[in-house]
Amino acid sequence: MRKSVMALALAAAALAGSVSAGLASASASELPPNWHVHDGQTSLGPQHKGIGFFPTIFGVSTSVYLTDPAACPNATDKGLLPSAGNSQSGNLRAGVCMTSTAIVHLRTVPLGTSGPAGWSWLTTPTEPGYITYYRVTSK
Repeated sequence: MRKSVMALALAAAALAGSVSAGLASASASELPPNWHVHDGQTSLGPQHKGIGFFPTIFGVSTSVYLTDPAACPNATDKGLLPSAGNSQSGNLRAGVCMTSTAIVHLRTVPLGTSGPAGWSWLTTPTEPGYITYYRVTSK
């Protein structure tokens, strides 16, 4: 099971990387319909999400982060991913987001759940009872 989840994550990252080449930038006013950007400009529509924990993950200020915000593909196969909702897992999120130079691998799981080996972690006050594991790799 773990190998199939990792294979799905790798396939999603590869696909997302090829799609991201077609984006003008993560802050473009129009993204492909199955993507969103964490730029904090929520008044621009549903494809624009809050900034969240990305400045913390990158270790930069919000203003520096906003020069290259993270864009994320929406999972169209969420039933196959280890995430919350109708899936068989209690995980809140699993997926990838990208800037122009980095891929952020994310998995948010209930507190007390071990994360992938070698990943960093953080907790956020907006998600009590969960811990987010992340790994940043170069594009």
